[in-house]
Amino acid sequence: MRQLLITLLVACIGMSDLAAGDRSTSRGVVKPMDDSASNVIDIVFDGEPGTRFVATLKIHREDVIEKHELAEIVPSEHRYRGEALEASVRQLTEGSLTVEVRKGGNVSRSSSRGENSQLSLQIR
Repeated sequence: MRQLLITLLVACIGMSDLAAGDRSTSRGVVKPMDDSASNVIDIVFDGEPGTRFVATLKIHREDVIEKHELAEIVPSEHRYRGEALEASVRQLTEGSLTVEVRKGGNVSRSSSRGENSQLSLQIR
């Protein structure tokens, strides 16, 4: 019985990562991917720990646009595969928030300090 509960717990944790993105986890951990580095897109949410935010991410992959909705706190990192990413981020609490998107050698970064601040980033 104990082994069954452990197996179910591990399965649930794995499924929550898949629901958030290709190789996504919160609190600063990014799992390695086997894909070509040119299609790997990293998005890092940093700033004052505990700052809350919501984000809408649109990942362009081939002819498909995947949409991911996040509601998290700083710090957090996510990794996706695709040709481009569009991010719309709204800060929900006071504090500082920095969003950085990286793909290949390209970097897009934006930051804010106020509640209800809105950030938009895009990378190809």
